[in-house]
Amino acid sequence: MFAGISVETLTEELGKWADQVLDAAAGTVPDGVGVHTVQASGHAGPAIVKEIERGAYDLVVLGTRGRGRAQEGLLGSVNGYVHFHSKIPLLSVPDPSPPA
Repeated sequence: MFAGISVETLTEELGKWADQVLDAAAGTVPDGVGVHTVQASGHAGPAIVKEIERGAYDLVVLGTRGRGRAQEGLLGSVNGYVHFHSKIPLLSVPDPSPPA
């Protein structure tokens, strides 16, 4: 336990927050366009590719944080991983907020 919050409570709260983010994102998809959301844990790139291989998807859409190439090279890129390991098209959507 750190700062009075147990790991279980933190995990539960993060799960609720993720549900809200997924619901809000799915709500922005136009009518008539199918959308499927998945909430998983682990390393994002391999988890996304595993879901792509499991499902019958036409397109995967991922957000980007707008980091530069140097930062992505040092820290890795989920979009890059999915791009090189997936057999379906990838649409990368940049974060609309201005950089900090």
